[in-house]
Amino acid sequence: MENIEIKNYWNDLDLRLESLVKDGVVKLPSIKIFNLEKITNEISNEMGSLTFKELCFSHKNFLNKLQIDKYLSPKLLYLAKNMFNYDGDITNQYHIARKVYSGNSKEIFRAHFDSHLFTLVLPLKIPLSQDLGKSGELVYFPNIRVAPKNEIVNIIQKIYYKRYASKKGIDKLSSLKDSFVENFENYQPILFMGKTTLHTNYPVLSNNHSFRLTLLAHFFDNSPKYGVGSFLRLLRRR
Repeated sequence: MENIEIKNYWNDLDLRLESLVKDGVVKLPSIKIFNLEKITNEISNEMGSLTFKELCFSHKNFLNKLQIDKYLSPKLLYLAKNMFNYDGDITNQYHIARKVYSGNSKEIFRAHFDSHLFTLVLPLKIPLSQDLGKSGELVYFPNIRVAPKNEIVNIIQKIYYKRYASKKGIDKLSSLKDSFVENFENYQPILFMGKTTLHTNYPVLSNNHSFRLTLLAHFFDNSPKYGVGSFLRLLRRR
């Protein structure tokens, strides 16, 4: 992929980031400009049977091709410093690949907020289904809370919203608050405010004949060093 094509991919980023600030979420252009099948196979082979793997070689190579650190990260850092008084540096990022096979009951309806200010979901392989809610679709509630002022409030609110971590809970919350379902059929990444967007996934049911692979990019955790987000990431790395 020529650098000029990548530059064109990001050419309206400022406008999209305005929508992110206003609405709490925005879509980016489709990444079907890449050979997603090849990229998926490379990352999946490195992951093996793992559900999560942090920034393997093929994953990092794809982010470099997309030039995330050149075009997106600096602009998100500017927003973080000016909107959230973030005083960290640009390297405070967490990149992880998520592969879900059909029938994986552990990766459904795990409604949560992220500890990082911004979250980018890059869809690489999406099993499409004619029936809504059967191929691991992303369900999200933008701006359902304001950014917590401290870690105690953050923990209390996270515990409160865990009551909705089930199909029944998500259905109930969707009847009360604005929610959206994304199946990524056009392979457009979604960028959202991680701390204020409650999000989860529908199940990948057994009638889907392929796994679901997404790359999750988290930018700038402004929580305390020993906050809940840091603790959960430590457990995942074990």
